[in-house]
Amino acid sequence: MIKHITIIALTAVLLLLAACATNQDGAAPRMVTKYDIALTKVNRIGDASGKVKSPVADTTLVDKVRYRYEDEIMRTIWSATENGFEVTFYNPTEKIITIDWDGGQYLDYDNIGHRLLISKTKDADKDKPQTPTVISPRGNMIETITSADHVRLSSVMGLYVREPLLPTDYASAVRYNGKEMKLTLPITTDGNTHVYEHDFKVVGVRQVAAKSSGWFGL
Repeated sequence: MIKHITIIALTAVLLLLAACATNQDGAAPRMVTKYDIALTKVNRIGDASGKVKSPVADTTLVDKVRYRYEDEIMRTIWSATENGFEVTFYNPTEKIITIDWDGGQYLDYDNIGHRLLISKTKDADKDKPQTPTVISPRGNMIETITSADHVRLSSVMGLYVREPLLPTDYASAVRYNGKEMKLTLPITTDGNTHVYEHDFKVVGVRQVAAKSSGWFGL
C-alpha cells in the first residue's frame, strides 16, 4: 500500500514538473528594458592645447559596447548602462595619478548634479568622504560609478537599494532616447589638477528577453 502511494506521489510530482516546463516553453519571455548609451565627447575643461582626442568605439567585447579615450595624461575605456558607469583607467606615464571622486559629479538628463558613489564605498557610507584613488605609474584599475542620490534605504527591507539612473519601464524609457548626461572627474598628476567632462547620450532604447538561470525562470 505504501509502495503504491509513493509511486502515485512521484508520478504526480513528475507530471507537475512536466506541466510547468510546458508552460515555461509556451509562455512569452519576460522582457526587460535596456539602454544603448554612447560616450560622445570628452572635454578637459580649461585645456586649449588641442591634444585631447575624441572617444572612439571599442569593439573588443561581443556583448558590451565600450568607448576609448586617451591623451598624454591617461587612457580610459568607458561603458554606460541604465545602472551607472564602468571605467578602466590606465596610467601610461611615469607619474602617479590621483582621482578625486568627491570632487566629481554626475549631471543627469535634467542637468541636476549628483554626488558620485564608487563600488569600493559601502552603500551605508554614501554620504561620507570617499578616499581618492591612486594609480601608480604604468598601473591600471577598474571602477564602477553610480549616483549616491540613487542609493536609498528601503523602509520595507531595512537594506540599501540601488535604483537605476534611468527608468526601466519601457513605456517611460522610450521618452529618454536622445537624452544626454555628463560625468566630471578631477584628475591630479604632477601637482596639477585637470577636470575631465564626459558627455554621454542615449542612442537607443530596446527590450530584451530576461535571462533565466533555472526552472521557473529563477
